[in-house]
Amino acid sequence: MRLVHGLLLALVFATPVIAQAQQPAEAAPWQAEIEHRRQSLIERNGPGTDAPLRDQLLSMQASDQEARGLKVDPNAPKGPVRVAANLAEIDKFLSDQLKGIVEKRGWPTIALVGIDGSNAAMLLLTHTPDREWQRSLLPKLADLADAGKIDGSSLALVIDKDLIATGHLQRYGSQFKLVDGAMAMYAVEDPAGLDRRRAEVMLPPIDVYEHRLMAMYHLKVSKQIVMARAETAKRP
Repeated sequence: MRLVHGLLLALVFATPVIAQAQQPAEAAPWQAEIEHRRQSLIERNGPGTDAPLRDQLLSMQASDQEARGLKVDPNAPKGPVRVAANLAEIDKFLSDQLKGIVEKRGWPTIALVGIDGSNAAMLLLTHTPDREWQRSLLPKLADLADAGKIDGSSLALVIDKDLIATGHLQRYGSQFKLVDGAMAMYAVEDPAGLDRRRAEVMLPPIDVYEHRLMAMYHLKVSKQIVMARAETAKRP
């Protein structure tokens, strides 16, 4: 096992137990709005028509999270998150599985696999080592999100990761890097409008997001801002 390093992706939206554990007894307005819009997506698309595929995606998601040391265990001692030494191999294996699913069935929409299965697929896409394939899917995924067929909050993480990989400012503030023992945010476009953009895609305010990051990784969030460099992108 090794300590987590490089890009840090907040995965609380793929692990509802963590998110719920940190919510106050009375939901804040932003929480109520996100839950309302999420329920609207579920009602509009239904619970999913392919239960076996949904179960497969959720199992793949569990493998992804466990490899990153993010398996939910309330009794686990606090400390630095440790990821599997063969994380790259696991990511490639899961990515290849996802490619096969997309080739045969198209992108897993909410109508096909339910909102949790669809979000699991997006989480796996976030971690694919094949950045070109990831980038090629973005126009189609943006159209699906605009049409309310997938959850835009999950897609936002993929968009930010692609922007960082190509040396651009991120849009939603989801990407952080470990610097001097703390998590530093990659620079964002229009910082004053960050929370507005996050709300548009059903993400919580950035200060809430940062607290969830700290609780998940047991690391502090630094005030330092990191500039993305295109040469940091890894090609398969």
